[in-house]
Amino acid sequence: MGPQESETGSDKFRLLVKLSSNTPVFGCRMFPIVRVIRHQSFLQLEVPPHELTFSWYREQTSSSFDREKVRCSVHLDMLAKMQCEECVKLNLSVKGSYHCSNSCYVDAWEKHKVYHRYAAETVSETLSNNQQEVRNVKSYGPDKYWPESDFVVGSSSDKNEKVMEPDGKIWIKVGSSKSYAPTEHDIGHHLRLECAAVDCSMGINITPVNITVTDPVIYPPAHPPRSTIKCVWKSWNSGLEAHSSSDLTFSVLSYNILAGIYAIGNRYSYCPEWALSWEYRMQNIINEIIEYDADILCLQEVQRDHFEDLLKPALAKCGYSVLYKTKTKEVYTPNQYTIDGCATFYRHDKFKEIVKYELEYDKSALPFVEALEPELKKAGQFRLLKDNVALVVILERVKNEECFDGNQPRICVANTHIHASEKFPDVKLFQVVSLINGLEKIANSKIPLLICGDLNSLPLSNPHSFISKGILQSVPNKENDPLGVYQYLWPCPIYTLKSAYACFFQSDGIEEQQRKKMDSETMEPIFTNFTSEFTGTLDYIFFTVNSLRLESVLELLDKEALGSGLPSPQWSSDHIALMGSFTFTLERSSYQGQRLLPCLPSPWRTAAAW
Repeated sequence: MGPQESETGSDKFRLLVKLSSNTPVFGCRMFPIVRVIRHQSFLQLEVPPHELTFSWYREQTSSSFDREKVRCSVHLDMLAKMQCEECVKLNLSVKGSYHCSNSCYVDAWEKHKVYHRYAAETVSETLSNNQQEVRNVKSYGPDKYWPESDFVVGSSSDKNEKVMEPDGKIWIKVGSSKSYAPTEHDIGHHLRLECAAVDCSMGINITPVNITVTDPVIYPPAHPPRSTIKCVWKSWNSGLEAHSSSDLTFSVLSYNILAGIYAIGNRYSYCPEWALSWEYRMQNIINEIIEYDADILCLQEVQRDHFEDLLKPALAKCGYSVLYKTKTKEVYTPNQYTIDGCATFYRHDKFKEIVKYELEYDKSALPFVEALEPELKKAGQFRLLKDNVALVVILERVKNEECFDGNQPRICVANTHIHASEKFPDVKLFQVVSLINGLEKIANSKIPLLICGDLNSLPLSNPHSFISKGILQSVPNKENDPLGVYQYLWPCPIYTLKSAYACFFQSDGIEEQQRKKMDSETMEPIFTNFTSEFTGTLDYIFFTVNSLRLESVLELLDKEALGSGLPSPQWSSDHIALMGSFTFTLERSSYQGQRLLPCLPSPWRTAAAW
């Protein structure tokens, strides 16, 4: 049994409590996994209906502890002197609520105000348009900590309840719900969780109280901020004009966030256990995504339970609506069946959903498998019927006074995660061709197109070359196409698709510091995925250059500064996020054609929203 597990029992039943890490992290909510199991001698007994009770305590120390002080959310090299209480009340990201001075908080107030409004809407709190702005902060002197009396967690009865052990150690109660997020008062202190299973009808414990004691709470290191770099163009496409209104500029983020079901074992042994726990990684990733402030988010490897429990509600408080598509095959974990997929978030004050398309690549491959010779069908099923998916949505701009011939501009966003194994290049190509063949019908309707995702394909590979150039870089043969799949494909390339970062590489005035982080031959980043086993570029943002102009990209990371690999305490995925901002270009005769939505063939599934 690991240090994060503890087990207690009675004659009949035992209580098993497990934490994903025994090292709590400031601001990252802990979700214990609790199970009531039978003793070996009573396997025939049914576990009676029961409720679980939880009590969280913080160790009280008699001497003053020189704990790490909380850092400002904006100026990472400064100590925090105040906290926005509205963020705390609305359960927003606690790490984003700290500021080092009045001016720092005032400068950030506009963003706070927006997030407060979005968060209040998600909990059905009505805000009057005439309500006076209230800025509630806790402010302290430069050499003071936040006093215990000024930060209330749990109920008032929790606040004074204490437990004393026989050795004289005192524990102060800080919470009574299943989960708990360590506060600044907990930094440097052990936490204690008491859990019991109580019979619903009789009101008595069916197991002894389980006690789990953690290591001291730590304050995590911050990742350095990533800036956006503007693209300078002497000229864009001839005959096209970028619209001058900022209302028609939008940003798109693509990010494989590393599902928890894959962040296990010895694959990431260089990453500390606490930094690999899904609670820490998910909260750190949410904080990172919020910092980028993109209008559209294309996320891959989004685990279903983490999506529902954390990601969806956290980003809803920041004004995002979401579409989600899981893969087609569940994975068993020690506690439940789960699955990951693609999630596309968009700011609902900037865009509205027009129509959604879903593509399951195993269904698109089925007709080809059935067409194989009988002796090849079994091998075809094994190779081609993979569980990867694509999620495609057509969005329309809202609240925009600048419109095209009376119509609001639309954008088609495709979010996909292509099969990973390098042993199946034919599968990667098949999936990409299936995606492009469907999107080609949308591109013909003159709707601007973005393709975001983890293609699991290197630059200049066949999938990459087919998207960016409309050609195959190498001819399929028996070695990389043993089933002869390519002969069944009818590729319809979209010749106006280009990679955002490759375009950035060709822009005027690119700094040498950024150029060093890119491959001069492929013009793509040197890496978007970095582990001890692999370093290379797998992630891309493609866009139609005849309808969108690239305005800026998110700066790339320096591999030398990342240590042994990703994830790490600073960066919580083995991939890095990519982001670009784009402006709709004017081709005035085009936008009326966007009203006619294309009908995509089977196996594409359509769900119209408007």
